[in-house]
Amino acid sequence: MKVRLRLYGVFKSAAGIGDTQLDITSGCTVRGAILQLVSHPSFSELKRLLLESNSSDPRPNALIMVSGKEITALKGLDTKLSENDELSLLPVAHGG
Repeated sequence: MKVRLRLYGVFKSAAGIGDTQLDITSGCTVRGAILQLVSHPSFSELKRLLLESNSSDPRPNALIMVSGKEITALKGLDTKLSENDELSLLPVAHGG
């Protein structure tokens, strides 16, 4: 099954792509899709930016949307993806 992946800001720069298709298994969740994405060796810099050390939760570093809806309005990281969904990752700015 295919979903459209959109990366913005530093995520786009780190991955070297802004828009691509991601092949995932049927019933895959947002968490599973993100872990699949960052497990690819060419996305090691994206993994460093997205996931804090030893964590599989990208939410402190990213606003995550599925087809235009923020995942907290859905089922969070356990939101199941469907064919042709759009998974968007937008960096969260930290600072003080």
